[in-house]
Amino acid sequence: MSVLSPPRPDVTSRSGTAAPVGGDHAERRSRAHRLWPMSWALILLYLVTVSTLSPLLAGASWWLGIAVLGTVVLASAAAARSLGVRTWVATIVGAVVWLGLLILFFAPDASFVLVLPTFDTPGVFVELGRDGLRSIARQGTPAEADMGIRFILAIGAGAFALLLDAVAVAGRMAAVVGFPAVAIALVPGFVNGHINLVALALCGAAFLLVLWTDTRVRRLSTSRPSGVLGIGALTVIGSLLFAAAAPGYNGESLIPSGGGSVFGRGVSPLVDLGKDLRRPGGAQQFSYTTSTDESLYFRLLTLDEFNGTTWSAGNDRVRELNEPGTLMDVPGLSDEILTEPTTTTVQVDGMVAPWLPVPFPSVRVVGAEGRWMWDMEGLTLSSRLSGAGGQSYIAESVLIQPTREQLIAAQPEVPPNVDRFLALPEDIPPILTETLAAITAETDNAYDTAFAIQQYLRGSPFLYSLEAPVDDGYDGDGFDVIATFLEKKSGYCVHFASAMAVLSRMAGIPARVSLGYLPGDRVVGAESRLTYTVGTDDLHSWPELYFSGVGWVPFEPTPGRGVVPDYARPQSSGADGRNVQDARTSERAQGDQAPVLPPSTTSSTGEGAVEPPAELLTSAALFFLLLLGSPGLLRASRRRSRTRALHSGRAGPVTAWREISDAAQDYGMPVSEADTPRAFSAALSSRSAFTTQEEKALASLLDAVERVRFADPDRATLRLVGPSLAANTETVTGALRRRAGFMDRVRATIAPASVLSPVYRGRVPEPA
Repeated sequence: MSVLSPPRPDVTSRSGTAAPVGGDHAERRSRAHRLWPMSWALILLYLVTVSTLSPLLAGASWWLGIAVLGTVVLASAAAARSLGVRTWVATIVGAVVWLGLLILFFAPDASFVLVLPTFDTPGVFVELGRDGLRSIARQGTPAEADMGIRFILAIGAGAFALLLDAVAVAGRMAAVVGFPAVAIALVPGFVNGHINLVALALCGAAFLLVLWTDTRVRRLSTSRPSGVLGIGALTVIGSLLFAAAAPGYNGESLIPSGGGSVFGRGVSPLVDLGKDLRRPGGAQQFSYTTSTDESLYFRLLTLDEFNGTTWSAGNDRVRELNEPGTLMDVPGLSDEILTEPTTTTVQVDGMVAPWLPVPFPSVRVVGAEGRWMWDMEGLTLSSRLSGAGGQSYIAESVLIQPTREQLIAAQPEVPPNVDRFLALPEDIPPILTETLAAITAETDNAYDTAFAIQQYLRGSPFLYSLEAPVDDGYDGDGFDVIATFLEKKSGYCVHFASAMAVLSRMAGIPARVSLGYLPGDRVVGAESRLTYTVGTDDLHSWPELYFSGVGWVPFEPTPGRGVVPDYARPQSSGADGRNVQDARTSERAQGDQAPVLPPSTTSSTGEGAVEPPAELLTSAALFFLLLLGSPGLLRASRRRSRTRALHSGRAGPVTAWREISDAAQDYGMPVSEADTPRAFSAALSSRSAFTTQEEKALASLLDAVERVRFADPDRATLRLVGPSLAANTETVTGALRRRAGFMDRVRATIAPASVLSPVYRGRVPEPA
């Protein structure tokens, strides 16, 4: 029968009396040896947790490096405790070892005897950190772990290892380490949508092992691991069921990663497009046959919010489910504008994305499999559950063909529902204001202003280059980047599109940025002259401006890319409006064109390329939180079951005593099967300072359980059942809860010791 166990090694001495403050050297060494299992469990949790970052980095050498670093840091702290140093001092020892390893691996030339810092060491570390951040900004995922990225990994991994040791060992709050572990495990989902379910399940199992080890180490109870083994089994089964049910699961992650290339998964979709453009590749994405001779731009998404740092897709867009009978309206289009009805049949090949490439403006899409949602403002199609790969569908569109005169005559007033496309932060760099003033000095309407901005950016001072922005450190789409771009006059489509959209908003013209594909290459010898193939080297971004009565119309400010619409061509010459084929030929001859990431190494993710698929990530987070809370849920279920059994008379004193014993163990009191119920009752009373009523309740329960265990009476008369037995049990357990410390109550809720380290009580049956 569970009654009393030896005292917790870090609270009292073996005699049960309070240990001196700090404890003597021999006691600390003895306690440290008993804490080694906890350190090994933390090392396992550390190794499994950092492995969840594998979708972000290529190869395995980076993992081996940080695995060794974290293991050495945690083992060093444990070894220091074994030598008799205080617990918190051992954590500091681990931090010193961490610093020494950083110097040894990354700055040996700026050190003293390889591991001691010098005055030059901080400078080396700062430069490595800058290199790492630049490398992260330049690369997509999975990234090559160069020296800068490895240094940043070593910094984060060492900090995580020290946090585990400080919280779980020094702070005696093992249940808390689950939160940073969850945060790290979910990082890949927020970066590129990849959540490795196998690693996630192993991470949860390792955390449960830490909790189980903590209860054994702290309480020294001889236990049977059936409870934690059962939780571990449920963990594995639950992860497999979750993997099977998760939409799009391919055996590795929640988001399919094979095939196709669209955008990466960074802070800005425009920056990610640039990363794709700088990667080797050139695979075919889709093909199409169309009924028009016009060049078709295929859009994936539009970015309409600008915060001064990045362009992003707004979250407040109105959406409508795509169905066979769905027919969209073109925003802002009047009957006076000439349109050309066009039918385009699209066959998606290597592209894997949650968007369907469609010409703008498409008004109907038929044949797409899955659940696709229209963005009613941008007229794009996206899905959180379906992918574009393998799709075959028909897109019906109405090509807008406004004349220059209609655009000039457009009313200057902006409709209220379009006002948000003028929003800009206040801290506009002076070079943007100066540039706009110079460009528009002689314009007197919105169209002339837009045309002047386009022609300025397409002018001879500006060069198309994929590498110059990165080499000079201004890659991206924010205010500072645009300002540097206007100064350097070299960049790629992201810079030209973002610059024109921002300058247009400054001039009072609603603007946004679209991402998608150029028209592609016409297939020679095909049955239809209007059959094209589109590859990854056709990725592009361009601005769209709003004119009242016309709606959204695209412009092409990027020199050497795309095709300039008829309404945006210079009247005196067609040079800037040359055919897209000629533009691509000229660009390739100059060596400017860089292909994109091959289909096998990139992934496409959720809507807007900024937010990961909310339902999937939420499901993963809830699953992990449920996993972390499973011990507490099991304990709560057991408590409710016992309470109902006691109230109904189906259980007696043995069940009541077990509930008291479990509650005492959960709230940090020593429990063992070695002592008698009377000894346990005495210890409970002395430690808990019960009131008179609580003492009577405990004495009544003790009398009942002793009669059941040791007497040989008429069981029908000696068995206590019903509400009085339940009330006494609730009185005692309530007293234990009220007198427990805050952290003991938290531990009892999240990581109850009676579940993770159950004390074996033998099989004592209730009397019949």
